[in-house]
Amino acid sequence: MFNRDGKNLLLIAFDPILSQRCIKQLSPFFDVDYCDSMELLEKSKGNPGAVIYLMDFTRADHLYNLNYIRNKYPEKCFFVITATVSIPLLHHSLHIGVDDLFIFPLSNQDQHQLFCIIKNTTSVQLLKGAIESNIDLFYSNLMDNNPLNSVLEIIERDFSKSPSLLDLSKKVYLSPSRVSHLFKDSCGITYSYYLLFRKLEEGERLLTMGNISISSVSYQIGFANPSHFCRSFKEHFNITPTSYAEGNRGIEQSDAYLQYQRIRSELFPVSAVKSDSQGLSLGAKRHVV
Repeated sequence: MFNRDGKNLLLIAFDPILSQRCIKQLSPFFDVDYCDSMELLEKSKGNPGAVIYLMDFTRADHLYNLNYIRNKYPEKCFFVITATVSIPLLHHSLHIGVDDLFIFPLSNQDQHQLFCIIKNTTSVQLLKGAIESNIDLFYSNLMDNNPLNSVLEIIERDFSKSPSLLDLSKKVYLSPSRVSHLFKDSCGITYSYYLLFRKLEEGERLLTMGNISISSVSYQIGFANPSHFCRSFKEHFNITPTSYAEGNRGIEQSDAYLQYQRIRSELFPVSAVKSDSQGLSLGAKRHVV
């Protein structure tokens, strides 16, 4: 009755208007099997690649249906798309192991997130003609919620942990190469340089505070060893960390670091930067060039 090879996406929904709107959002990317009743689902011997349950609002019958679907397809990625969210629905979804929950209609960002999860973690087959020929348009539509903003937020929070491109790509649901190109095209320098310079900027700040060793600074900002920190500091500031800590401020910044500083001034205008003690995010007024 439904596809048995695990390549299709199964949509279970009972409201015909919501169903058609949801299918319209999903069908450009996947073959969608549509099930409009629980009776039909109970008779089904199909093997979907992933399952979506579309609902209007929280009712006892919906919660029962979620249980049944999770038990019928225990190994499949299972998503709930709902027109309204309630605390009982969130608790129940978490309890039974729903993989993710989205608000209907799907925003560009949610559509992108759902697409990437299905693409990367399930056997559902993409419609190559639709997605590959229009991939640039697909990504450009998502730029209303620019993924680079999320990348920059992660760097600001975690630069001392040295997040890799792979780490970032998983968090923003883009490939490492896509994140790399977005970064280079928007910022004019590579991700690795931006991360290095963010560490050096913090290292310079810590050194001005005094009463802290070079080794402590290097480890605190994420360098594997102090010698690497010292070499990088000397290369881009033309002065050693020791000399700088002793009060010598004769810095000559490298061209690459000057470019980084220009980027920082544009991404984080002084008026937008709030101290951590105020509990506000640096990203509150960020814009991407």
